[in-house]
Amino acid sequence: MEVSRISSKGQVTVPKTIRQKLKLDVGDRVAFIEDNGRIVITKASILALRELQKEIGQEAENQGITEEDLQAELEKVREDMWNERKK
Repeated sequence: MEVSRISSKGQVTVPKTIRQKLKLDVGDRVAFIEDNGRIVITKASILALRELQKEIGQEAENQGITEEDLQAELEKVREDMWNERKK
């Protein structure tokens, strides 16, 4: 467990071990998420990626696209990219 103080401006220093675990660098943005009465801090880019993944999944479901369909398309794209690199 890590502990930090809140400054008079409401600022908190994120302990080094936590910054390392989250791979936070100077200028990175963090998100605070409420989860069952707890507050979770995470790198904002990870949160954005999860939201995008959720939206894409919902859109695929709405269009009747299955996970197998996505996997097959991914394999095709990988093969096309591999063939392009060999040229």
